[in-house]
Amino acid sequence: MTDLDELRRVLRDREYLAPDPGAVLAGATRRIRRRRATSVAAVTLTVAALGAGAVGLLNRGTPATPPATLASPAASEAPDAAKVPPAAPAISLEDKSWELLFWAVHPHSASLHYGQDHQYGFDIDVEDGRAPESALPAKPTAAAQIAHPKTVMWQDGPQRWVRVRTTKPVTAEQMLALLAKIGTTPPVLASPLKSLQVPDGQKVAGFTSEPETNTLVLCPDLEANLAPLDPRCFSLFVFLTGTGESTGGVDPKDPLPAHQSRKLGGYTLEMNSSYPNKAAALALLNSVRLNR
Repeated sequence: MTDLDELRRVLRDREYLAPDPGAVLAGATRRIRRRRATSVAAVTLTVAALGAGAVGLLNRGTPATPPATLASPAASEAPDAAKVPPAAPAISLEDKSWELLFWAVHPHSASLHYGQDHQYGFDIDVEDGRAPESALPAKPTAAAQIAHPKTVMWQDGPQRWVRVRTTKPVTAEQMLALLAKIGTTPPVLASPLKSLQVPDGQKVAGFTSEPETNTLVLCPDLEANLAPLDPRCFSLFVFLTGTGESTGGVDPKDPLPAHQSRKLGGYTLEMNSSYPNKAAALALLNSVRLNR
């Protein structure tokens, strides 16, 4: 076990003590709209790390396994691993008083972020593997099982665990009622990205869907450490023109320093790559199709 693995284990075991995520995630989302795609890639992966790898991303296509199981590591080699956009996670909060703000998927995790009255946040994170030691052995069925109402974690299958967090002050009974409204219907967000031609050998390493914004990270090796991104990766940012132009300048430590962009309808597309992959990135950029 590496030092990084040990750090992740310790952080997971103490997650229920962490600050509420709503403001953190909302702030990250706002920053996403103001950064070029390479920064978005970093933010996407960082947001995933905030949830111990789980703001991130579940089910990259119609699941071959039951809804209680995330894709296994071998699934990253399946044909739908390169499907763009990937399918939304097969989990959602079925409560109309909460508005879905974005969902995100990575190879072994998924997340959804909801807002209420522009004041409170509600997050659902799902991840492959064994739950932290502080998690419940199964989804709670009684309020007495919930020790920390604003953060609840449980093992949801042999290789899947779930964490639900909210910034809203709730009692154990109120959280239990919200947990009862979590179903397996995939969330729906009418985001702009319709399709693109994924290069051979590239797979979806990260994807986020918002009403007017998409971020996408493609990498050849999904099991590698992606912080910083492998220079063989590509990142794409789609946003409404006028809401997220880059501020200029190149970070010398940027693993994807070649930045290219184009306008498509009312949107701006920003593509980032290494310099050797600049031509492939341009072809990828030109293959993008939007829903409007």
